[in-house]
Amino acid sequence: MASAISSRAFGAPKGQLAMAGERTPTLRRRELAARLRALRRTSGLTIEEVARELACSPTKISRIETGRRGAVLRDVRELCRLYRVSPAEQDHLLTLARESKERAWWQGYDIGATYRTLIGLESAATAIAEYQPAVIPGLLQTPDYARALIRGTGERRTEEEIEDQVTLRVTRQRILDRSDPPYVSFILDEAAIRRLIGGRSVLANQLDALLTIAGRSQIGLQVLDFEAGAHPALRGPFGIVEIEESPASSIVFVEGHTGDIYLEGSADLKRYQRMFDQLRSIALSPKNSMDFIAAVRDEIRPPEHH
Repeated sequence: MASAISSRAFGAPKGQLAMAGERTPTLRRRELAARLRALRRTSGLTIEEVARELACSPTKISRIETGRRGAVLRDVRELCRLYRVSPAEQDHLLTLARESKERAWWQGYDIGATYRTLIGLESAATAIAEYQPAVIPGLLQTPDYARALIRGTGERRTEEEIEDQVTLRVTRQRILDRSDPPYVSFILDEAAIRRLIGGRSVLANQLDALLTIAGRSQIGLQVLDFEAGAHPALRGPFGIVEIEESPASSIVFVEGHTGDIYLEGSADLKRYQRMFDQLRSIALSPKNSMDFIAAVRDEIRPPEHH
């Protein structure tokens, strides 16, 4: 099991400790998955052997163990019987299964499973690190910027559907306003700062919002300017979510055109943390980043606003 990546590694100020996030259904499902996977390995059984015992497909067991599929109570009881767990352990696993089925606030929105997973992980996070090469991250988007971005994707949506997506993003940002917010470290490519999504006024207001939120102690923000040249993350955006006191303590999410993927292996976590550290080292300092954003804002703001 991969060990947690300290929020200190995300650039959190010295002495600033991350607090536990929300215990979301997403996190409960992943905890259950990790525990069931560990119990199977301890029992010496393969996924195929477990599937034969339960008269189901190996794919079903694999999806339960990776958290991509929720386990129903009957499955948990059968697995507990097979793994010969104690009554107390079975009660704990059944509780996790029940709590993983609870309805979260974001489940009322028409979004894909990978996006639901991301929101659930963010809500439980103690620290988040994210690199974005082309757009402002969702956790920092203003409503007008989000609206313009959604409209520009080319997907056919009604105005009501667009507004639902904007509301979802704004609601998602509430984790930054909690009494115990996660420490969040963002690295934005210069292209994300300059791309005129929504036009000059919308982008100028978005950059104003970045300058405001970057003043919070729990937010780290750096710009990777074009002069940095080639760098390790040219292939695309990614993020790392750290969750305190969880078997799946750190998770990498990699964005792609066909949806996000999630990586939990120790080698993957180390590789992406090393990549993020490299980006931080070659990006502008936080202060210089703020000066850079302010300069771009002043450059693109419409003349009547100067």
